[in-house]
Amino acid sequence: MQCCDAALDGRGGVQLVVGEPGIGKTRLAEEVAALAGKRGLTVAWGRAWETGGAPPFYPWIEVL
Repeated sequence: MQCCDAALDGRGGVQLVVGEPGIGKTRLAEEVAALAGKRGLTVAWGRAWETGGAPPFYPWIEVL
């Protein structure tokens, strides 16, 4: 997986997954996170509020 290889090489990044509800975005992220964890990478999750009204940068605040 290219994003894991890049992180292991010291070239971290952010991966965004977008799409219609119910197409498997969460499942995809969970599988990638599991693979990354098995390779020794730290995985952090941040989620936006679906109803809106969250403070600016809320998903990043959750991660930190």
